[in-house]
Amino acid sequence: MELPRLNKCVRKVVKLQRNDDGSLEPIVVYKGGTKKRKTSSALKPLERTIRKVADAQLRFAQSYLDKHKNSSRKRRDGWLKDLGANVATAGNKGRKALTKKSMRWPSMLKMN
Repeated sequence: MELPRLNKCVRKVVKLQRNDDGSLEPIVVYKGGTKKRKTSSALKPLERTIRKVADAQLRFAQSYLDKHKNSSRKRRDGWLKDLGANVATAGNKGRKALTKKSMRWPSMLKMN
């Protein structure tokens, strides 16, 4: 059986066939290669934490940039007049991305 071209997100194709006794038996027709992260198990929690911090910084920067453009578009030197409010609002969005609830802190980096 020739498989059609599959999207990269397809991990596995399973065909169900009946046995002699009538029960269904799964037969794996296609199993795509999964890319595995190359990180030692001891460093996985640290890597996850650093990735979350980087995502929060990205959220802060993107939020600030959107507010900056909007202020600049609204009025003359608006980006400078709204600088404090824009940084504060963007900071709140970045901070929300770093809440304890959204992060699973490793034991060595526990926050009190």
